[in-house]
Amino acid sequence: MLRALGIYIYTMIIAIDESGSFVSSNTTNSWCVVAAYVFSERIKSRSFAALKKLKRANGVYDYEEIKLKNVTERNYFQFLIDLSKLNGVLFAVATDSHINTNDALIEHRTVQANKIRENVPRMIYEEGKKGITILADEIESLSPQLYAQLQCQIALFGDIFHRAILYYVQRDPYTLRKYKWRIDQKNTTKSVYEKSFEKVICPILQSISFSEPMIFLEGADYNHMNPFIYSDGEVPEYIEEAYGKKLSSGVNIGKMIRDDIDFPNSKLDMSVQIADLLAAGIRRCLRLEFSDNSMASKLLGRLMLGNIKGKYPIQFVGFGKGEETVDDKVARVMAGFERTSKGILTNA
Repeated sequence: MLRALGIYIYTMIIAIDESGSFVSSNTTNSWCVVAAYVFSERIKSRSFAALKKLKRANGVYDYEEIKLKNVTERNYFQFLIDLSKLNGVLFAVATDSHINTNDALIEHRTVQANKIRENVPRMIYEEGKKGITILADEIESLSPQLYAQLQCQIALFGDIFHRAILYYVQRDPYTLRKYKWRIDQKNTTKSVYEKSFEKVICPILQSISFSEPMIFLEGADYNHMNPFIYSDGEVPEYIEEAYGKKLSSGVNIGKMIRDDIDFPNSKLDMSVQIADLLAAGIRRCLRLEFSDNSMASKLLGRLMLGNIKGKYPIQFVGFGKGEETVDDKVARVMAGFERTSKGILTNA
C-alpha cells in the first residue's frame, strides 16, 4: 500500500499460475489452464486469511504451500465461498491438449516467429534489428508445450486489460494507479521462457490493441491511470502508423506491465498460491473430476466476470481442428460459470 499526498493508493495485484503440462495428449478433455486472481491491495490480508484458513483446515502450516490434491472438496468449496465474499476477480484461459498436436503448435510457432521477423526492416538502428531477430529466435526455440502456454498467457493478459480495468474503474478506481504482476516461477533462475515472455508480451498486446482497443466507460474516473496514458505528442510513431492517424493520447501497455513484474517462487508468495489453487480448480472442473462438479462450476463462477454476449467468462485457445467446440458435459460446466459470474457493469 502506498501513501501519496495524504491519499491511500491501492495497487492492483495480478497473481498468475497454470495447471497442466500443456503437452499434446491422446486423451479427450485434456484441459490445461492459465489463471489470474486479480485483487486490490485493500483486500490482500483478507484474501490471505482465506488461504490460511484453508491450510489449517487441511493440516498445513501457514508458511507451507498447499496443492489442490491435498485439499478436501468440502474445504475447497468453503475456500471459494470465502473468496467470493471479497472483491477479487478470477480470469482464466483454457486449452485442450487433445486437439493441440505438436505439428499444429510448431506451425503456429513458426508463423508467429516469422511475423516478428517482418518488423526487422522497420527498425532504424542495428541494435533494434538484432533485438527483434533474437526475440523471434527465442520464440521459435520454445518447445511446443511452452509455446502453447505462452499463447494462453498472452490471451489472459489481453483479457485482464479489457475487463479488469473496466470492472475496477467502477468499483475501486484507485487500483488503476499501479499494477503488480506476479507470475509463478518455474526455476530458481529466470528461464528462457520467462525471458521470452517478458520481451514478447508487451509488443504483442500493443499490436492486438490496434484491432481490439481497450473499452473505456464514459463518465468513469480514469484519472488514476494517468501515469500509463500517453499525452499529446508522446504517442510513439509506430502506434500512429498502425492506426493511420495522429493520436492525442493512448495507453502505454508496456509500462503497465514492466512497471512491476516479477516471477516469485510460489512457496514464498501467497497470492500466487491462490492463483494456483484456482487454476487447478478450473482444470479439475473442466475435466469433470469433482464429485459435485455442478457445485464446483457455480462456486468458481462466482469469482468470474460475465463477458459480452456470446462469450464465456473464461477463454478457450486452440491450435488444431475442433478448437471451437466442447462436448456437452464441458458445456454444462461453462454454463455454470456463466450463470453465477459477476456483472461487469455496476448499473446492469
